[in-house]
Amino acid sequence: MSESHIYQSAKTLQDTASQHRRHIHRNPELAFQELQTVEYAAKELEALGFEVKRGFGKTGLVASMAALSNGPRFLLRFDMDALAVQEQTGLDFASTKAGLMHACGHDGHVAIGLTVAKILSELKGELNGCYYLLFQPAEEIGQGAAAMIADGVLDFIQPDYALAVHLWGEEPAGWLGITPGPVMAGCKDVSIRVRGVGGLGGRPQKAVDSILASAHLITALQSIVSRKLDPLDSGVYSITQIHAGTNNNVIPDSVFMSGKPRFFTTEAEEVIVTSTKQISEGVAEAFGCEIEVEFGTSIPPTINDAAVCQAAYMAAQKINPEFEIGKNFKLMGSEDMSLFLQMVPGAIFFVGAGKEEPAKRFPLHHPGFDIDESSLVTAASLLLETCQQLAKSA
Repeated sequence: MSESHIYQSAKTLQDTASQHRRHIHRNPELAFQELQTVEYAAKELEALGFEVKRGFGKTGLVASMAALSNGPRFLLRFDMDALAVQEQTGLDFASTKAGLMHACGHDGHVAIGLTVAKILSELKGELNGCYYLLFQPAEEIGQGAAAMIADGVLDFIQPDYALAVHLWGEEPAGWLGITPGPVMAGCKDVSIRVRGVGGLGGRPQKAVDSILASAHLITALQSIVSRKLDPLDSGVYSITQIHAGTNNNVIPDSVFMSGKPRFFTTEAEEVIVTSTKQISEGVAEAFGCEIEVEFGTSIPPTINDAAVCQAAYMAAQKINPEFEIGKNFKLMGSEDMSLFLQMVPGAIFFVGAGKEEPAKRFPLHHPGFDIDESSLVTAASLLLETCQQLAKSA
């Protein structure tokens, strides 16, 4: 099998891809604040001959090239936002902003998008398909895709397929995660307020202890996954923050907590919501307090289209038959790419980006997170080669 022409082109762009990634890494920006990132990307895209359209999802943009117009319409999504994490990598291109870091690989995703753009500009006479490169804000807070959709991005693009990649630092370069069907969990924000009666720690009988009630509530919520869901279904219920009290001698009158339950089916989501309310009512009655439960932003499970995954398998074989492919790789993490995939056939693929030395491979959101930058050209090639496979079958 001859080597992919796309991959041949991508490999010549390794240094440029790394430069893009390092520039973005030095200058991280939080959700809906990606102004410098967008300006950098727009300048690069326009220099390659792309038309850039802004106004989608506050800081999002879409780039397209008129000459690329034959075949299916492809939406390729690249998220841009960073995290509120203090970097501990020691890299010479580490974040220049205290308390902010690209700890989820979105710096690499932007670089992948710009690498895809460069390949398209070089091979536009050879490739089938009409390509729309969507640079999305606010994936980390689960709001960017919804904001772009609300601003009409799908009406503007009218895509036949939607694709994305995510760099995965726990697996080495040369590994790919291509899973048909459910691949990432849905999630739902939950906020809970426990209201008791404050009092002296030495006279608890005169108070209604909101902390004690909260401790029982958190423990009881864990029983939803273990006792309410079908054991063959998957779910996670994580309370991730709790705030209460200001003095070690005072029982506080209220406790606030929040977190994210996660699930793969709408049935599991319904069980989690209903059971949370029932358990809260029971704990409130048992402890003589009031408990208010509020569910907020929800992201559906990410479901990959089987035909698109099949095209990706074929693409991966064409790029490098030696790739290791995980066909059953799933995560309980969530991804708002799922909103695009609810409306458009497509998939999100994982691309191994871990360092050669296993001890230097860190999970997403870790302050030491870094990538093997060869994964950038692999990811760009996988996206475009998959599009070519889909275009052949269109």
